[in-house]
Amino acid sequence: MYSLEIIDYLVIVAILLTLIGVGLYFTKKGGEDMDSFFVSGRSLPWYIGGTSMIATSFAADTPLWVSALVRTHGVHYIWQFWAPMIGSVLAVVYFGRKWRRMAFVTDIEFMEARYDGTPAKALRGWSGAWGALVICPLISAWVIKAMETIGREAVGLPPESQVVVTIAIVAVAILMCGLSGLFGVVYTDFIQFILATGGTILLAYLSVKEVGGLAAMVEQVRALEDWGGNELKVAPQIGSGVGEMSVWNAIGYFGFLWIGVGLSGGYQAQRLLASKDSKNASYAQLLHSVVYFCLMAWPWILVALCSLILIPEVESADQSAAYPQMIVMILPVGLRGLLIAALLAAFISTISTLFNWGSSYLVNDIYRRFLNPNATEKNYVFIARLATCFMAVTGAYISLQAENIQQLLTLAYVLGSAGVVPGVLRWLWWRTTGKGELIALLVGWVMTILLVFVQAFDAPAQAVLGLEDGISFSKDPNLVGARMFLMVFTVGLATVMGSLCTKHEDMDQLKRFAARARPFAFGWRPVIREMEVAYVEQEPIGRTLVSWALGLAAVVSILIGVGRLLLGLPGTGLLLVICGGVGIFWTIKRIQKDCANDVDEPDILDVSKTGSADK
Repeated sequence: MYSLEIIDYLVIVAILLTLIGVGLYFTKKGGEDMDSFFVSGRSLPWYIGGTSMIATSFAADTPLWVSALVRTHGVHYIWQFWAPMIGSVLAVVYFGRKWRRMAFVTDIEFMEARYDGTPAKALRGWSGAWGALVICPLISAWVIKAMETIGREAVGLPPESQVVVTIAIVAVAILMCGLSGLFGVVYTDFIQFILATGGTILLAYLSVKEVGGLAAMVEQVRALEDWGGNELKVAPQIGSGVGEMSVWNAIGYFGFLWIGVGLSGGYQAQRLLASKDSKNASYAQLLHSVVYFCLMAWPWILVALCSLILIPEVESADQSAAYPQMIVMILPVGLRGLLIAALLAAFISTISTLFNWGSSYLVNDIYRRFLNPNATEKNYVFIARLATCFMAVTGAYISLQAENIQQLLTLAYVLGSAGVVPGVLRWLWWRTTGKGELIALLVGWVMTILLVFVQAFDAPAQAVLGLEDGISFSKDPNLVGARMFLMVFTVGLATVMGSLCTKHEDMDQLKRFAARARPFAFGWRPVIREMEVAYVEQEPIGRTLVSWALGLAAVVSILIGVGRLLLGLPGTGLLLVICGGVGIFWTIKRIQKDCANDVDEPDILDVSKTGSADK
């Protein structure tokens, strides 16, 4: 019934060519050396770094996924999208600036700064291989899976053409990031951010207009008796009823899911490491926290609510198909092509980031560190471009094997939770050892195999949790949090016990790390006592916790306030938004003060045994 016209295709082609042009423009600059290719020469201002993080997080799959959750259960059900903001704000006030001060090329260089000897090398090599060969392709796969849905529902491609077109779009991403590295990625992200944000807001506006305005939309969706979200609650609904978040999932999302975001690893760390300085890193993370979590989802939610009125049933029974169907139903000729191009740009933004990030691990942490440490910078850039192609092929293969986006996402939640406790203890507890982490790594792998592939916990879980017959502990969507808890508990216990049962790291290594990273003093007292120079705790734990609580209250206030403005109670909504704005202003002032107190890194080679812990 709806289709694209020639002008839509012309708009799509023009925008794709523009993105390629940006890649070509930065080819020389991005290919100068490893720092240029992977961290943009550490030159990014906060607004470029922040918009790049937003654009990367806003992949082509994100509005499809969010709208599917709203259509299935209601607005209250998308807290698995919002819950990571807890960690994002923690990165604003602590970890974001920490990474920039460390000045690595990749975040897993941290392993050899924190530990010493063979365990440190093993952890760095393994982390690089795991990130590049498993995590990066896994994330790429669910983004590619969304491209298939867009091609089918919005462009009307037959199944035999969807794969070909997806390959062509992936090729654009390879060309762009392979030529220019992170320079091209972040500046095309800026273009994509403008396109995607403007396009999704326009679609939301026209969708609401189509159903008669906000008041009419609210009235009509409240009348949908068969839909569990008709009360339009924004707060999470936790329980065992239809459309409610299970208690286990609440534990997983609010207890563990955000911690990885707070630690700021992976491609998030890449933007922070590429920032001009620690203040720009914190500001970039703050921009991401406010815009992405408070604002970006609401246009998608409005489109999903309108789709319940206009498209109560989708032909494919795949609820994520409703969003691209709304594009071709609501938007006029020309604008359809613009928004589809924006989604394609979002796809390219995310996928190119993943390719660049994954190749940084392969080149910096495997090839340069272990295979060819004395090669030229040009050689490393050449290998990085080959690694980019490898990332693309691997992600595409996983995508072909997966049934849907949510399947890949829940798998990533469970696998990612294995790194929660080790990731925290590296920073907070001096007694954590490389051997302890290796033991935890082995336990994590055994648990992954038993949980995901062998499904060995299904029978015990039925007895312990009292599950009904037919409910699989390894697969049931309401038990994602339980699987996360099991991984966090077992791997965390292995980390602590393994560290206590092995000798602590070399004291000089620990002193060098403490002098460079400036972790919270309370977990590093034995090391600080051995340092000759005065230890300056750049972010005291009390101040950090206050800043975290303040920033989180501000972000949540804006999030809930915008929801109230759109879905009812505008007076309450406006008050919450104003309070949130004041909180953000206060957070900025605290960031300025914290970063103004940055101290020069001491000569870590001169740190000796005779200092006092309390100087």
